Amino acid sequence: MNLVVLIGRLTRDPELKFGQSGKAYSRFSLAVDRPFQKGEADFINCVAFGKTAELIGEYLRKGRKVAVNGRLQMNRYEVNGEKKTTYDVLVESMEFIEGKGNETSYPQTKSPAPTPSTKSDDFEAPSSFDDDEFPF
Repeated sequence: MNLVVLIGRLTRDPELKFGQSGKAYSRFSLAVDRPFQKGEADFINCVAFGKTAELIGEYLRKGRKVAVNGRLQMNRYEVNGEKKTTYDVLVESMEFIEGKGNETSYPQTKSPAPTPSTKSDDFEAPSSFDDDEFPF
């Protein structure tokens, strides 16, 4: 089973782009606090596709706290003869943990508008990436 659940803050604004086929994808990074190690965090690269990517690109900004659910994927490539390996979390769903003014959205006390969240039922994780489709 390959399952990743993270809660963290965006380290930068997400990048929303579209592949040659027109499918949206969004790349972002989360700072996830390490338990029992005050002031230390891990920085996790994430990528989302489809409607989830579009919602992330529209609603998330640097510093926003979110929860993501997805799976870990290892990518290998070569640059100038040197082999590289990267790890990304492929986001299948996400939820906003805080509102825009950094107020915690659980429990909601005075905000009548629902906090947007997404569970991408149309998420189709590709079995393999076409190198020409996505530039990463």
